[in-house]
Amino acid sequence: MTALARCCLLVVLTVPALGCALIAVQPPTPASHISEAELAALTPQPGVRHYLIVYGSDKPSRNPAYTHTWTTLVTTTDVAGGPPSVVEETISWLPVEMPIKALSRKTVPGRNYGLHETMRAMLDTKQDVALWGPYEVWHRFAHRFRVQKQFMESGAVGYQCIDSWGEAGRTGSGCDCIHAITDMDPEISRVGYPLFLYGQPASARVVRRVMNSPAPIDARTTHGWLLPHLALDQYPIEQRTYHGPVDPSSRTRR
Repeated sequence: MTALARCCLLVVLTVPALGCALIAVQPPTPASHISEAELAALTPQPGVRHYLIVYGSDKPSRNPAYTHTWTTLVTTTDVAGGPPSVVEETISWLPVEMPIKALSRKTVPGRNYGLHETMRAMLDTKQDVALWGPYEVWHRFAHRFRVQKQFMESGAVGYQCIDSWGEAGRTGSGCDCIHAITDMDPEISRVGYPLFLYGQPASARVVRRVMNSPAPIDARTTHGWLLPHLALDQYPIEQRTYHGPVDPSSRTRR
């Protein structure tokens, strides 16, 4: 089967899978169930700031086996007399054995890949990589991100490219790269992240959601000075700018 045929077949199969998303069993991540009381008890640390980067990759052929969505949380801490320390944490959910089997209805072992490990894997397979951000986010979002990352790395869930059907949809034992990130969203279910959007379009949808949530501190401002600190300037990455709507009513400390 050609790459184009596989892509078309995936689209045909994913459309009915959107309905399955309404009844599919979702992995029991605690990140989307953090209480308001727990969030309210979190206080910002002096001199510590958090930033979010969203990435997307794919090929011109749109072959779903060669697409990915992942995110990085960057934490900076002021250091007296010097530049701030920079620490990154990444959610990049992929199968242990590559490449992705896009039409599989079985859950397979998954693994959270590191930032540079992911970049090399995407570029080695000739994918075009784009990023949005870094956007400064509130400390409470950073906490939710870390809870989700810990859950994905706990061994409680495997990988399945279309997780609204088959074994993952029936048992909640599998997750795709998009939902490995968006399952932490306490307000919008998986239906809000349709799987006919994958690769860079899926990542753009994630950015749009972040921009209309309480997560960012200043949604229109990016912090590109962080990219060299993460050694991301060594890669051929297209830096995207978000031009969509921002919900001003959601600008609260979350």
